[in-house]
Amino acid sequence: MQNLLIALVLALVVLAASINVDEPLAQASDGGPQGVDRNSSSGIGSMHPAGDIQRGEGLYNASWVVCHGQRAIGGIGPRLAGNLVLSNDQAFWKIVYEGRHVMPPLKGALTEQQMADIKAWLNTLP
Repeated sequence: MQNLLIALVLALVVLAASINVDEPLAQASDGGPQGVDRNSSSGIGSMHPAGDIQRGEGLYNASWVVCHGQRAIGGIGPRLAGNLVLSNDQAFWKIVYEGRHVMPPLKGALTEQQMADIKAWLNTLP
């Protein structure tokens, strides 16, 4: 029951990401043109857009803060501030596209640009 509740909260958080953000959420069929290698088996390309730190902070606070805490110090999800996964592009994009443990996949829920913006902001944290 607790896992179902967590999954429901996570789904609602992803849907809430459209509140107070500059860009609309992607449609599930919109992988976006930015760097996605559509020939790869995972759809994870090697080139991603540059992130905008200011937009990333707003997007993080509108969606990821519920699971990863204020300033990404951790909560339901792991600490992201200073997390080594931020320095491993392949691992970061695999996790955000495909999900991990109770984290749902975000491919189709957020655009690649929005995810790059969040990553750029996370990289500013100690």
